[in-house]
Amino acid sequence: MYATGLKCLDCGAAYPTTEKSPTCSKCQGLFEIEYDHDEMRKNFQKSELKASRTQGVWRYGKALPVRKEFKVTLEEGSTPLVETSNVVPGIRLFAKLDYVMPTSSFKDRGATVIVSKARELGVTSLAIDSSGNAAASLAAYASKAGIKCYAFVPSYTDTRKIVQISAAGAKVIKVKGTRTDTHEVTEAAYKRFGWYYCGFMVSPYATAGSKTIAYEVCEQLEWNPPDWIALPVGTGSGILGCYNGLTELAKLGWINKVPKLICVQPNGCAPIASAQKDGAAEIAPVMTPTTIAEGLSVGSPAKGRLVLEALKNTGGLAEVVTDQEILQSAQLLASKEGLFVEVSSAASAAGISKLVKSGVIRCGETVVCILTGTGLKSHKEYTKFVPEPIEIEPRLESLDQHLKPLQ
Repeated sequence: MYATGLKCLDCGAAYPTTEKSPTCSKCQGLFEIEYDHDEMRKNFQKSELKASRTQGVWRYGKALPVRKEFKVTLEEGSTPLVETSNVVPGIRLFAKLDYVMPTSSFKDRGATVIVSKARELGVTSLAIDSSGNAAASLAAYASKAGIKCYAFVPSYTDTRKIVQISAAGAKVIKVKGTRTDTHEVTEAAYKRFGWYYCGFMVSPYATAGSKTIAYEVCEQLEWNPPDWIALPVGTGSGILGCYNGLTELAKLGWINKVPKLICVQPNGCAPIASAQKDGAAEIAPVMTPTTIAEGLSVGSPAKGRLVLEALKNTGGLAEVVTDQEILQSAQLLASKEGLFVEVSSAASAAGISKLVKSGVIRCGETVVCILTGTGLKSHKEYTKFVPEPIEIEPRLESLDQHLKPLQ
């Protein structure tokens, strides 16, 4: 393990990797994990992967901040990278199907590392606030590890996600109000009862797990990185993890360029994208998010400033899309490519389409679109454009009456 400690991003205070507090005790700043990349470069070679039988997130275990004997895994990762030619013409577009996971969400990348770290620290109870997917993922891994899990979700969270969380044995607490209200209640609870907080909004281990997206994409493209990588952004842990992975690969000498990152957010909740477009250094919170993209409804992302830095450092940018554009992309992905994704997930494709039309992404460039969740978690949104099935009687006349006109 090449993680050497934690560092506060605000005051610079140093902490050991055994620290259990989610933020700096001196200033409440966020932590970043520090690594000895010189030692990693000497002892972690790209050639090792060719001989390795390990797949998924832990294929890159040497780059993760947990000792391997504490690993808690459901064999997540190694998700397909599919070339798609029917969604956005003019570019070479790959879809990274990061919903092909044990809990049908890319959050499993972060959850496996968070829960593994909790196990290493001897934690007995976890707490998380989430719009659904992160809590479902954490609950599954906590169940695997035999650790109690308390999941706080906004009251508007889709019932399917709540059922998934509860089925894994977690205690679900619904909070009346916004995603921010949910976070504030969770914070009060974990401090009061001494639970280990695992919110993806602040956890450096969620970011560490997400950096394996970058490792996988680059390996799947034979270490020839794409020009752009687009992600739908809520808390920011996914895009920030991708950025960390890409810059780490560059430090290790495994890739010769870092792709430009695209942060896509819905116009009803676009605090990071708005700040990037306005050239602002700080994030202005969205007090009352209004969007069908439930998973992106994070009005005050704690990692927002870090995402802005990642976009700047890669020469990337942010894009804002409407709910209608998101729905159209979801429909196109399903009907033209067979990719049935969560509506929140389709935002990345909508952003790419918009940037191609405006000429920002040029013809012939290679773009990777990260698709983060399954459409099975977006039933109510899909009913807005999916036609009702035809119902027929089990008689030959019924076939002629209802199906012949469809020929």
